[in-house]
Amino acid sequence: MCEVTVVVPTYNKANYINKALESIFAQTFPDFKLLLIDDASTDHTVSLLNKYKKDNRTKLIEKKVNTGICDVLNIALKHIDTPYFIQVDGDDWIEPHTLEVMYEKMVQLPKDVALLYANTIHWHERNGFLQLEKRVAHRPFRDRYDFATYDPMVQPRFYRTQAIQSVGGWEIDELTKGRYMEDRRMLLKLYDVYQMAHVDQYLYHFRYHQNNLSLDKNAWIYNQVRKHLTEQAIKRWGNAYKVHMVGPENLWQSIELIPITEGSENDD
Repeated sequence: MCEVTVVVPTYNKANYINKALESIFAQTFPDFKLLLIDDASTDHTVSLLNKYKKDNRTKLIEKKVNTGICDVLNIALKHIDTPYFIQVDGDDWIEPHTLEVMYEKMVQLPKDVALLYANTIHWHERNGFLQLEKRVAHRPFRDRYDFATYDPMVQPRFYRTQAIQSVGGWEIDELTKGRYMEDRRMLLKLYDVYQMAHVDQYLYHFRYHQNNLSLDKNAWIYNQVRKHLTEQAIKRWGNAYKVHMVGPENLWQSIELIPITEGSENDD
């Protein structure tokens, strides 16, 4: 019985997908299923994905209409029949021992740990060449409030399937349309009832390129979404803090949580 599903969501990743998939098939842990879900790409991503269907561990789902990452992940959740799954984005890649390390650690953890994450290496693609940008050593979180103020998104995200099912999967609301910060929303949601754990190894490679760098131009949108998601979480957790955004609105902002004392709730 397979223990792990590798979920690879794709949308117009033709220039990157081969590296992502080759890193998955190079894993030292062979007991996995591969679930590829394409969100109606307009390039030749799907033709590249079809090459990997010859491996009997692989399933490809082709969507006809682009509906965003949350819908893609919810479709994935319906098809996952393994105790654990990991998300690998179609423009990133993982170290050969990633599944082995994450699986062996996760099975030792209590069932209230819904997510296991590690460290990330960031690369910047310039003129077709990858240049090392930085190494991001994530850390364990003291509590859910510590995570709420933590700026970088943790990767890789190795989930306990039952935990994701129990919180209802990825939420799609009017503000985000299921397209923005699905990762942060899910982790804040998990912290309602679950815990997270950290592996201090560099296992995930994140690629900056022309398409995802363009997100910087919309930083103000992401700031609004992050504030909204954090305020929702703080309210669910007892409403003990006020969410304060730090930095210019047109740049990536940080979050501070200001304790609410009696009589201070309406203070600016």
